[in-house]
This record gives sequence, C-alpha cells and structure tokens, in this order.
Amino acid sequence: MTKRDAARKKVAFALVGNRAFAVGAMSLLVVVLVFALLAAWRSSNTARPGDYEGRIVDRWAENGGAAENYRPRLALVIESNEGRRFTVAVEPNVYESAHVGMRIRSRSGQVVLIDQTLPPNK
Repeated sequence: MTKRDAARKKVAFALVGNRAFAVGAMSLLVVVLVFALLAAWRSSNTARPGDYEGRIVDRWAENGGAAENYRPRLALVIESNEGRRFTVAVEPNVYESAHVGMRIRSRSGQVVLIDQTLPPNK
C-alpha cells in the first residue's frame, strides 16, 4: 500500500466517522425539538391553575387536620363552558359568597363571582 492509498483510506475513514457523528447529532437535535414542541403544545392547551371560567355545580368543605392548626379545606366544583368539571380550592370569603348555579371567573388569581339571579343595575 502506497502513501497515497493510506492517505485516501485515512480521509475516507474520517469522512465516515464525521458522517456518523453528524447523523447522530442531527437525530438527537430532532428528538429534542420534538419534545420541546410537544411540551409547548401541552402547556398552551392546558389552562393555568389560577385561570378558569364556568358555573359552580357543587361546593364542599373538608374538615381534616389537627385541632391546633385547624383550617378547613374549602373547594368549589366548577363546570367549564366546554363541559369539563374540576375542583378548585378557594379562600373562605369566596366560599361563603359562592352558591351553586353562579358563574365564576378567575384570571391571574382574581376571582369574580357573577350572580345571574340579580337584575343588572340601571
């Protein structure tokens, strides 16, 4: 084998090694990109924990905990406009004001109760 053949063999081996590395790196890049897009899609489709809107269908209080640190867990069951039901923990003042059938809206932690039985102010 001549020096020229050895050099060609060396260059060919380097190209194959670099090609395999490039294919592996691109595959890894595609997988990371797919996971990033999937995570972005899932986060855009799910409402933030504090953002919801719907109608109150039930309210309940859980009386658990030690006597010295007693604080009941107050919650409302909300039915969204799409028909999905979920439970939301609320503060005592919201729980006392809320009634089944009322509309409720929360944006960025601000809870608004809408009583549809009262006539609008004129």
